[in-house]
This record gives sequence, C-alpha cells and structure tokens, in this order.
Amino acid sequence: MSKTSDGLSVARGRAATPGLTSPGALEKALLPDEEYDVVVVGAGFAGLAAARELGTRGLRVAIVEARDRIGGRTFVAEQGGQKYEIGGTWIHWGQPYVWNELHRYGLTITESLSGTPETMSVLTSDGLSTDTAESIGKEIEQALAAYCDIDGSQCRVVFSNPHAASIELLSRSDELSLADRLAALPLQGRQRDLLLSFLTMNAATDPARGGFHDQLRWWALGEYSADSLLKRLGRYKIAEGTSALALALLKDSNARLALDEPVSRIDVVDGMARVRTKTMEIKCKSVVVAVPLNVLGDIDFGTALSPARAAAHQERHVCAGTKFIARVDRSVGAWVGFAPFPNPLTMVVADREVDGKSVLVGFGPDDGVKLDDIRQIEAELRKFLPEIVVEEVFAHDWTQDPYAKGGWTWFAPRQTSRVLPELQTPMPPLFFANTDWASGWRGFIDGAIEDGIRGARNVLSFLRSPR
Repeated sequence: MSKTSDGLSVARGRAATPGLTSPGALEKALLPDEEYDVVVVGAGFAGLAAARELGTRGLRVAIVEARDRIGGRTFVAEQGGQKYEIGGTWIHWGQPYVWNELHRYGLTITESLSGTPETMSVLTSDGLSTDTAESIGKEIEQALAAYCDIDGSQCRVVFSNPHAASIELLSRSDELSLADRLAALPLQGRQRDLLLSFLTMNAATDPARGGFHDQLRWWALGEYSADSLLKRLGRYKIAEGTSALALALLKDSNARLALDEPVSRIDVVDGMARVRTKTMEIKCKSVVVAVPLNVLGDIDFGTALSPARAAAHQERHVCAGTKFIARVDRSVGAWVGFAPFPNPLTMVVADREVDGKSVLVGFGPDDGVKLDDIRQIEAELRKFLPEIVVEEVFAHDWTQDPYAKGGWTWFAPRQTSRVLPELQTPMPPLFFANTDWASGWRGFIDGAIEDGIRGARNVLSFLRSPR
C-alpha cells in the first residue's frame, strides 16, 4: 500500500509525520497521447461516478487528478490494522445513490458507537453538563424542531421535496443566517447551547456566516426529525472504507488515470476542448469538471464561460471545519460531546474502541484547532473529558488543502439563490459535476455520486446529438 502526501499523524512525544498510508494512493501513470471522448477533471466521487457511467458505455475516458490519490475530500488512512476515515465518512440507506453503490459492489457497513450513544455532554456557560442520551436527545429534538418550523408543519409544507427548493421557500429562508434564525427563538440555557453547537457543527463556521436555508434542507432530507437526521449524519460507515468504493468505481470505469496533474486551463477551440495540466495538454470532445466549488476559480477557462458562470466560479461556500481522529488512553463508552460557538471544538464523538481504548472524532469551526499540535487537541478534549490522554492523532487540514479549500458544502445567506442555478447549468462541451451543487445530499458522498451521474447523462446526450 502506498502513502499519500495528504494528511498527518502525530504520536505522543513525537513530531508530526506528514503523509498517510492509504489504499487510495496509486502509482502515477502517464496518459497515452491520443484524443478522448471525455476528460474528467478530478477523481473524487463525482468524477469517478461520471467516469464509470461514461466508460461503461464504450467512450474513451481519461481522468486527470491533482492529488497523488483518488477519493477527493474522502480517503482512508490505514495503520496498525485499523482504518481511519480522514474526510467524508458516514452514509445511510436514506442516501439512495451511495446505498445503491454499496450493493452494486458488495460492500458492507459498520456502526459508530456514537450512532447509538448512552451519554451526552454539553459544555455550557455554567460548565460541563453530562446526561443520558435520551434526555439530551429530547432537548435537541425539541430545539431543532422549533428552529426549523417556519410553516407550522415542521417545514413539511414549504420544503416537501428536499431535492427541489421552491421560490417561496427561498424567499423565506435564503436571506437569513443560522444566527439570525436562532436570535428569533426564545431558547435559553442548555437547550440553546445544544442547538448552537449542532448548528455550528453542521456549517463548521460562525453561525453568522452560515445560511439558514441549508439547515432546512438537511432537516427535510432527515425526514423532519433530529433523531433521523443524526442517524444519517453519523451512524453507519462503509466497513471496507470509503477508498474501497472509490477504487471499485475507478476499476469499473475503464478510464485512463493520471495523478499529480493539476489542471490549470481548459480551452474550447472549434468545438473541441483542450485540457492543460502540469505536464500535458489533452484533446477531447467534452470535459466533466468535477472539482470543488472553492477551487473552481483556480482553473482558467479562457472565454468558454458566460459572465454569470464565471462569476459563480469565484464564489466559495463557507464551511471551514476541522476534523481529527484521536486515539486516547481509555474507554469513554458510547458518548457524544457538544460545545457551542466559538469553542474550538464543536462536537466530539466516540467512534469505536480498539483494545479497550476509544477512538474519538473531533470537529471544530473555522480551522480553530492546530492539527499537528497534540497538546492543544488534548487540552480541548479535556474540556469534555477531564484528564484524558491523547496517544495519537490522524488528520488532514481540508481548509488549507489547495484542492479543497474547505470541508463539506454549506452556503452563506443568499448564496443558494445567487449561484446554485449557474453551477448546475452545463456549457457544452463543458459539464460540471460535484457534490457542492448536487440537488439532494449536497456536500455528502451521496450528493457526489448523484451529480456525477447527472453530469455523465448530460455528456452522453451531448455526444449523441447531431452536431
């Protein structure tokens, strides 16, 4: 198994070691000098899904990826016989695209302990409050239900289809920030702290920067229930690891793959596209650009884009979250911890136990934790778990990553109305596919596969039509 340059590990008493061993790290190969039907830019799940759909239909497909691995904002690190999900992790049968792929490739699921917690803690202004998961779960359910109820029916009327926002819904929700909506509710004490923690966790930024509309979308996707939403967000994982699914998609695509080839420019000349990478220029009939929103603006498209589309490429979503995995010196059981903004850690979950010791996953807003500083991570965890000792940390700084520049997708107020229609509109022979502008589970593996399939369908329609 090879090592990717992404990520780091920090063992207690040692300096940080850059790079993590991952099945998604593959040998670099050169593309044959030929013309392709499609070039897919990016080997995340959207790009891999698009390549699979196109390659299995007999098209000549090439994938060019800036990293030295596949998987995009999701990859598994393996060490000591254990798998650590460094990026996107959890899935659910309520996410139909990824669930279908698990069955297609014979993959299985495992559960995080935090998916069925026994105890929960919240760091309040009065100190740490720990209670049964049943008691705190009821408080979260009540608070989130009140927060999302903008129609007197728990949002079931104005957001009856979470895959398609109505003009009425956008007019009532897209102007507001998460903080704006929270200020309008009479919540106090621990319940308010829990809700603020949950909202900050979802957007992974200051709630004043995150849009209220995206929280309503998650609520609707979660069947209008905090309990159902939490199960979709953090209970089930791919037992073989997310990299196993990425590799299965790649194998099925029959595509040529070039790694460590960031794309700098894409031109369209006489109906043909030219994709320029670090070392190559590739000619093709069509392109699927499958890179995150926050890095779209780093690719020069010349004059191929409309002014509105070019402006959309300069936008960035606001999620700037920190995630780390920490092996600690004891078992904490099936536990979840919350802390309201501006705490550097917003949520900590006990994922599993190895040799009687817990593996914790921590999340925080706005890159507030130094991932190579095991002492800071330990100090922050001790706010929830006094005297806990961190033995090793695995992480990747997605916000500073030049090919991500952020975490999962969360739009700012008014951003959904302003840019989403443009991001979802193809400009043949250029097509765009990424979870960042998916219709359903935007920002998730499911949304990536959804949009990759949609992008491939548009390419097929274009190539098969009279030109």
